[in-house]
Amino acid sequence: MATSPIPDGSVTTSIIADGAVTSIKLDPETNGYVNVRSFGAKGNGIQDDTVAIQNAINAGASSRKVVIFPSGVYKVSSGRMRNPLILDWWCVRTLTGTNLHFEPGSKLVLASNPPSDTRVLVIFNVSNITISGSLEIDGSAATVKSTVNDQLHGLFISSAQNVRIESVYSHDCYGDNIFVGGTEENPSINVQIGYARCETAGRKNFVIHFVDQLHVNRAVLNNSRGGAPGFNGANSLDLEPDDFMGTRSFYQRFDSLTTIGFGNDLSAGLTDANARLWILDIGSLDMRVGGTLQPALLSYGLTIKISHLTIRSTDHKATYGLQTIYSQFIDIASARFDGIGGPAIYAAFNASGGKPRLHIGSLGIYGSGSTLASGVRIDGGDLYVGTIDAQDLIGSTLQLFTTESDTMATVDNMIVRNSGTNQVILVSSYGVAKPSLHLNNVAVFDTRAIKVKRILEFETLIAMQGTSLGTLYNPYSIAEWFSTYGNFKRALRLTGGTLLPAVFMVEGSPEGVVTAQVGSLAMRTDGAAQTTLYVKESGTGATGWKAK
Repeated sequence: MATSPIPDGSVTTSIIADGAVTSIKLDPETNGYVNVRSFGAKGNGIQDDTVAIQNAINAGASSRKVVIFPSGVYKVSSGRMRNPLILDWWCVRTLTGTNLHFEPGSKLVLASNPPSDTRVLVIFNVSNITISGSLEIDGSAATVKSTVNDQLHGLFISSAQNVRIESVYSHDCYGDNIFVGGTEENPSINVQIGYARCETAGRKNFVIHFVDQLHVNRAVLNNSRGGAPGFNGANSLDLEPDDFMGTRSFYQRFDSLTTIGFGNDLSAGLTDANARLWILDIGSLDMRVGGTLQPALLSYGLTIKISHLTIRSTDHKATYGLQTIYSQFIDIASARFDGIGGPAIYAAFNASGGKPRLHIGSLGIYGSGSTLASGVRIDGGDLYVGTIDAQDLIGSTLQLFTTESDTMATVDNMIVRNSGTNQVILVSSYGVAKPSLHLNNVAVFDTRAIKVKRILEFETLIAMQGTSLGTLYNPYSIAEWFSTYGNFKRALRLTGGTLLPAVFMVEGSPEGVVTAQVGSLAMRTDGAAQTTLYVKESGTGATGWKAK
């Protein structure tokens, strides 16, 4: 006589002794979830659990039930690892509607010596995926024998929509620990990750490809031990869409991001059009860089918005803190650079792309023991800084080299302490390109035995004519202006416009030297009685100045 199964809810497993027959043991899909152990997964790190896990995922998706991974080590392999005739490059693949839950102590481990293009957990061309609990992926990078294996990834999300992951820890993958992308025509959309932790990737820790509406609450990316084949370091965050054509816009957001190791590489395109369409928005970015001569943060061809940025070179080897070339839009509320082995910021125009534009509210630059630390260098880009606080720098706090005429740099407040060897500010130009540099308030303090030689230095006459100065506080009586080659008379605009009258500080008579509008004033630094103040009374060029 057949017996009917125990009805759901009649008894609980907490009452029935271990080994007793219950409905959950008779039916692996009882009570709203699917247990991978019920499909034959052992979770002992020895048996290959791939087929069992995939069967459980398929069953869970078809019945709309959560797939449970109890504590254990689940060894997985790709189809081509199990059968050379099979070309499947994934180990475990989700279906639309998949809902996975990883209990504490559960882990997916890639089988030894996987071939190139292997991906451990794949979310590809599907939608409505939920992963709760603590997902951990071990890519077994130390077992890889092939050095051409940089496409071996841990968590691989491509052309997927509506993906929600509570927590993921991916490590020791020979390629990327986490990849989120697709194609420009079929990108991933609406991918949300609560907490992402990545360590020791052979290539990159976290790759942003073609994905729109990516939102990561908290990410910690440590690649200080990454970098195939020697595993001695590589970038952590890598934004790299392939040949972005600008057919649509893309947006990604990190609330909090910490990277440790070689730094980050962000590039979406070259032109203004592409840069305006790709936005990376970061609340807090804390970078601790070591072991590399490369820039801590290399970025171009996109729009970056950062509320709080900190870049610290722990060994002073990073040649730049932030390097940006081609077109770039950067908006940072506050930034701090410590111990960089060169300029904290280097922004340059490139003829094949465009120019960078930087807007920084508050900028702190500190030498912190670096013998090569300097401040901001702009070569043909636009810069606005509310306040620069520079301390213990060896090089200049600001260097402007104008390679394009339509560039502008403005600093409202510059406070410099014990910084610079030859000069605090160096301004130069190329050809007929004329800078537009305005320094509103500058204060220089230097208590060192050997002080900086001068505050303002100009290498070209055009550079000087394009510079204006508000107020200069110089309590240590440092030489305030200097022309590098001494082949032109010094004349500095203090206030005014191009078509409106202006006020100048000049060396010698302004007649024949300073071009200005009628009504302008010029004060000589070397004047005498009735040759100290000049008024521009007539003419449209550099003539018509009358001593008063």
